[in-house]
Amino acid sequence: MPGEDAGGGLDAIRAEIDRVDLELVELLARRQRLVEQVVAFKREHHLGVVDRHREDEMLAAIGRSAQSRGADPRVARQVLRTIIDGFTLLEVEQLGPDPETADDRARP
Repeated sequence: MPGEDAGGGLDAIRAEIDRVDLELVELLARRQRLVEQVVAFKREHHLGVVDRHREDEMLAAIGRSAQSRGADPRVARQVLRTIIDGFTLLEVEQLGPDPETADDRARP
C-alpha cells in the first residue's frame, strides 16, 4: 500500500527528524534568551532594532557554513532570514520600531 513504512525505515527516519526538530526548538529558545540580552543592551544604549550590515554578514556566514557542512546554503540562508525576522519582531515589540523604518512605512 502506498505510504506504508517498509520495514520501519521511514518511521525511524521520521522519528529522527522529530528529534532534530526538538533540538531546533531548544536552540531557538537559547537564541531568544540571547536576543533578550541584546534588547536590554540596545535599550540601555539607545540603539536601534535593525542592523542590516550585521544581518547581511550573518546570512553570508551561514551560507558558507552550510555549504562546508553539506547543507544547501539557500535553505540555510532562508531559514536564518526567517529566524532573524521573527526575533526582530520581538525586539520591535519591546523597543519600538526604528525611526527610519517607521518613517519608511509612513510614506506612500
